[in-house]
Amino acid sequence: MKNILERLGNSRRHFIVLGITLAVLVGAFLIFNNLTVSYARRWDIDWGYYAILSTFILLVVGLAVNLPEILRGGKNFKPSGKSICAFAGIALVFSVFMFGNISNTHRVLSDETSWESMGLQMYFDHTGGICNEGIWKDGGLDCKTEVNNFKGKALGFVYSLVFNFMEPGRDTALLVNYPFYLLSLLFFFFALSKWFKNDWAALAATAFLGGMPIYLLQARSASTEVLYIFLLAALMAWYAFVPANKVNWKHFLLTVPLLGFFAQTRQETVFAFIPFALYYYKYFFEKAHRLPLFVASVIVVSWPSVNTMAAYRGYDFQGGEHAAHSLENLWFNLKTNIEIMLNLKEDPSFGGIMMNPFYTTFTIILLAATAWLLFRLIYSRRYWRGALLGITFCVQIFVILLNVSGTFTIDINQRYVLVALPLFALIMALGLFDALAFTTKMKPDAAGKIVLAVSVALSVGLMIYHGDSFRHNMLYYKNKLLGEEDYLDKSLESFPENSIFIYARPWQMLASRHSSFSERTFMGWDTETFAKWQQQSGGNIYMVRGQDGYGELNRKSRVVGFKTTDQVDEILKDYKSERVLIEPKLFGYPLAIYKITAKKGVSTYQQNFFVGDMADGAMVVNKRFPEAITCNYSLNGELQEELVITQEADTLLLDSAKITAGMNRVKFECMMPDSDTLELVKDFFVETPEVLLLSKLKIDAFEQAWGQPQMNATVEHRKLTLDKEVFRYGIGSHAPAFVRYSLPRSYSMLHATIGLDDESACGDGASFIVLGDNRELFRSKRLYSTEKQNINVDVSGVKVLELRLDEGDKKDKDCDHGDWANVWLEAVR
Repeated sequence: MKNILERLGNSRRHFIVLGITLAVLVGAFLIFNNLTVSYARRWDIDWGYYAILSTFILLVVGLAVNLPEILRGGKNFKPSGKSICAFAGIALVFSVFMFGNISNTHRVLSDETSWESMGLQMYFDHTGGICNEGIWKDGGLDCKTEVNNFKGKALGFVYSLVFNFMEPGRDTALLVNYPFYLLSLLFFFFALSKWFKNDWAALAATAFLGGMPIYLLQARSASTEVLYIFLLAALMAWYAFVPANKVNWKHFLLTVPLLGFFAQTRQETVFAFIPFALYYYKYFFEKAHRLPLFVASVIVVSWPSVNTMAAYRGYDFQGGEHAAHSLENLWFNLKTNIEIMLNLKEDPSFGGIMMNPFYTTFTIILLAATAWLLFRLIYSRRYWRGALLGITFCVQIFVILLNVSGTFTIDINQRYVLVALPLFALIMALGLFDALAFTTKMKPDAAGKIVLAVSVALSVGLMIYHGDSFRHNMLYYKNKLLGEEDYLDKSLESFPENSIFIYARPWQMLASRHSSFSERTFMGWDTETFAKWQQQSGGNIYMVRGQDGYGELNRKSRVVGFKTTDQVDEILKDYKSERVLIEPKLFGYPLAIYKITAKKGVSTYQQNFFVGDMADGAMVVNKRFPEAITCNYSLNGELQEELVITQEADTLLLDSAKITAGMNRVKFECMMPDSDTLELVKDFFVETPEVLLLSKLKIDAFEQAWGQPQMNATVEHRKLTLDKEVFRYGIGSHAPAFVRYSLPRSYSMLHATIGLDDESACGDGASFIVLGDNRELFRSKRLYSTEKQNINVDVSGVKVLELRLDEGDKKDKDCDHGDWANVWLEAVR
């Protein structure tokens, strides 16, 4: 009777624990699922760095708390001295082979350089996005455009730490993965020696893992998957060190942040967390709060990764005939990936380079070992607990196969196999070891040594046999962008240090420490902006036409890609240029670099003249021509004295008595040497406690039909321009839209100029509405292209301010780019 009551009590407690845990998961799902895309993306940039930093601090605390126990138990945990010596020998052989046969370069490029650019943002600006465009100056990166990152933040954060000790950039990032490769093998060996209870079998699994082609290649690259394997191996070692019957709350101070970093390597990794809870299921069910608290803690430290999945809603940018996130895609990927892994063919057109990302011999061993272990699982009832953990771990692998629009036939996707490599290596070694011991009744040590000999012989033998393929960058040799990057990395060293490069992948240029903008951004520069960057670069603006600048994008392809051919052709048509470099042979397309010298149809004098922003009561007037010019200028509508500019840079001191708190405007009319008159407007804002520039205030919430609200720029990242009048400050939006703010204090008046930006000369108009605490304070008439209106709205007592933009009857996402230009608040005096 007592046993029955105990079982009933345990069952009821289990249901309570599972019920609370389910409530935590449902609550988290509802929070993330109801996030707007715009909010999730903004959070990703504003708080992503601090989230991963908090996880890192928790990791350091957890390590400090558990260090005494680790030091005490380390002697009993580590493998035998002989096996450690054998491990060192194997690691040395792999390292010598890598450094002698694999170049230290990127393999995938776009993802890898985006993580590097994110690491730069974390290091310089402490934000969580990718610096897409920016300027390198005095050893620092001034980011001009920051975008979201749809991958995890762990590798970017690691780079930001390393950049404290080495030069920030691509070359440093390429050195990071090799130490992770070695440490992952060490932790993997330690974990399996404990679980297998046989050092030699564990070492065999380690040799299988370390000798796999894809892992050797990525260890000399900048792939996040290497960090993934390192963190997985560290978790395995920690779980092996802390058996289920000895775990306590202190251990989770290290477990939870490790899982948090693990979640930030790949977005699908969160689907692999079930076995990390199952391992300690007895401990979790002893108290009702333990499992829900663990799950909630893991969700918190995984927040950036889950938030990213919420923001991207299934990666809509991926195309192809087999749509991502479909069962058809899952079956297609599963079938073709197995076919590739069993492929014995070599590519004769490239000198017989190996085409398989995974040795076929290893694949055969994996399939045979899996079949044997399934037999033992069913026939001998062995390994059922490990099988359960392994199957639940594999959920993430099937999520990848379901979601990714691509297979191993695409070289950039061949790295996905790294997620499964540790499990493959474990199954291969365990299957061979168990089969040998079971069928021959051999002693475990002898069986382990034989399996080790087989694994080392195969790994080293196949490495040497395929050495030429490694030297020719097998698996990635068709990716011409990799060769293009290496070529540019060397060639651009001879260009002037302050050069600016216009390129399809500007974040890649930034990672290589070159200032860069995209072709689309460059096309949006007005004459003044072009003159400004000409001045700052010393006239060294170059456009690089690489692979993306030729041909059209194949939208039926399973490869994620883009082309900038039209933009490049447009720039060459609109600007005077000089070709300074051409490489027609290496890539199958002519890689060319053009020096952009002038804008066609615009006075040379105008595009070599600009006025800097106001600073310390003065403006610097710049010209890149020898002739003197005369300018009349007005300050806040009042004409000032005549200005004669004879030098390349002259300082204009403004009359402080005529500068007011809030928005100010200086207007220049300059007579150029060719008799043209140049009109130029410069706005500047003087901050005091009584005034507030709205574009500097943090947005509480927003929604809009297309894109995101832009501060001091249009929705397409150009200067705010209403009927040819340019404005320095404001908010660029797209109807229908709203932007909501919580005001830090009471203000009396909102000032702005409203209208549809010149970049959208279409549509049937839009209305501009100001709401205060949900009350309508102002509604404009419907404004059409070229119409603008100055407004002064009474906002006395308002705590929550909302700027709303309503579109006309025609729903057109190509139009209705609404500007709240020079919008600011003035307090009660």
